[in-house]
Amino acid sequence: MDIYSNPQLYDSIHANYKWDYKLIKSFAKKYKGPVLELASGTGRLAYPIIKLGLDYTGLELSKDFLKLANSKLGNKGNFIFGDMRKFNLESNFDFIFIGFNSFLHNLTIADAKSCLKCVLSHLSPKGKFLLSIFVPDPEFLYRDANKLYPATDFFQFENSQCRILETNDYDPGTQINKLTWYIEKNGKMDLKKYNYSMRMFYPHEMDILFQEEGFIIEDKFGNYDLSPLGQECDMQIYLCRKQ
Repeated sequence: MDIYSNPQLYDSIHANYKWDYKLIKSFAKKYKGPVLELASGTGRLAYPIIKLGLDYTGLELSKDFLKLANSKLGNKGNFIFGDMRKFNLESNFDFIFIGFNSFLHNLTIADAKSCLKCVLSHLSPKGKFLLSIFVPDPEFLYRDANKLYPATDFFQFENSQCRILETNDYDPGTQINKLTWYIEKNGKMDLKKYNYSMRMFYPHEMDILFQEEGFIIEDKFGNYDLSPLGQECDMQIYLCRKQ
């Protein structure tokens, strides 16, 4: 199964996930709107922006996620179906962001470039673009393929205490990491499997991509607390503008 066909499970997993919430809210408050979120999911990060009274648009490829987002916030935000690799909304935005690793669903350099081209064409002259992704970690990528590893803390789902266990298969040639998720419910493994893939982008690759696609990187952060990006950081967060 595709993890993005189960929005209720996704919402349950991220119910207590607040690390990026404050970051997105603070940047939206600073740069105002209109705001565009790419890969907007079920609306988790839309809520603080809408609460600020800003004009919000969310672009999402999963129709299941989009349906849930619209049911929760559709009367206050604009949630539309679309692909971050190829979209034309015929409007500009003062703040565009791609939150929490969603950019990693661009599985090729061509996909990533196409996405950034679209972002650039929708960014207003004073606009800012925020991108947040993991720094590739060899200890995570090159794990034992036959062993299950905890991927989440415990969370509540379908009246059960659950957590996600995962396996992964990383191809260093394509830099694509294929992940399989399993749900443990009240200590017992569910038979369903959820699959998804992410391409790993190293910081030096992001530097090149941004430069080639017409961006200037204003700031690089290594965590949601806005500490500088360094060799020991888990995250790479970029704040960019047009060249």
